[in-house]
Amino acid sequence: MTQLEDERCCCSGIRICRHCVMSDRAQSIINCHVPLTKACDVVEKQYSVERISSCSFICIGASTHSFCSNCGKIFVFPERAIRACADHNGLTADSETTMRGLMVSPDFVSDIEEDYLLRFFDGAHHSRWKVSQSGRRKQDYGPRANFKKRKLKKGDGNGMPIQLKDIITRVNQFISNETMKRYQTIEVSVLEYSTKCGSSIDTHIDDTWLWGDRIGGLNLLEDVVLTLVDSKGTVATVFVPRRSFFLLSGESRYNWMHGIRSEDIKSRRISMTFREFADNLEVDERLLQDILSFSLTFV
Repeated sequence: MTQLEDERCCCSGIRICRHCVMSDRAQSIINCHVPLTKACDVVEKQYSVERISSCSFICIGASTHSFCSNCGKIFVFPERAIRACADHNGLTADSETTMRGLMVSPDFVSDIEEDYLLRFFDGAHHSRWKVSQSGRRKQDYGPRANFKKRKLKKGDGNGMPIQLKDIITRVNQFISNETMKRYQTIEVSVLEYSTKCGSSIDTHIDDTWLWGDRIGGLNLLEDVVLTLVDSKGTVATVFVPRRSFFLLSGESRYNWMHGIRSEDIKSRRISMTFREFADNLEVDERLLQDILSFSLTFV
């Protein structure tokens, strides 16, 4: 680790944060001196042994489209992210570009509930903040996975934190009702983004071996703009208000990568990502049942 990539930084590969941006590794990426994966390869190879999970924002151009979560349509709208239908008044939706399976539910938690969750994460004894890549910190609740080797093991402890019971129950019920299929949260991944670290998350598709069709996200502390990219290189923004919940499934889950540019983090943001097991997951049945039991137990 170089002097420019210190203990505050866990970046490797294509990941970059404010602490390592001037390092030789990061500069070679920024100046395109190393080959970078294209968006089409991430989308098209997600089920193959050659799977690549993410694509650097260095390869992604400016946003040309924006998704309106109120009406579920996409518009050619490069100026900024659409917040409400009034923003695209008089415009015609791009009928050739769709993002089915994406929805945003505002005011999913109250300010009191948000504060409760934040106080738990900042004082958590189950799994304290750990430095992650791209200027983020993280806490993970659920099984541990080696995605390259496709190995899985039960998480630490005897179950999920009791402090997360209410929100997990609400998410399970909400997704089950919206999709007409039972949803069971297996993992909760908590990420902290901050301007002081230049936090971001490269556009990516969540693993398809382990995780199922429906990926949920709870956005805390500040509004945020997601950037989604399809295999054709279409770049679209999605506005997600503070304390809202968003769901990626179907087309929006598999045909579009999603990420957050560093310039779209304005202060401190906390995200909670909820994941379910993939259908027909090929792992030891006893281990599978142990993990399912773990996810239903709160301690």
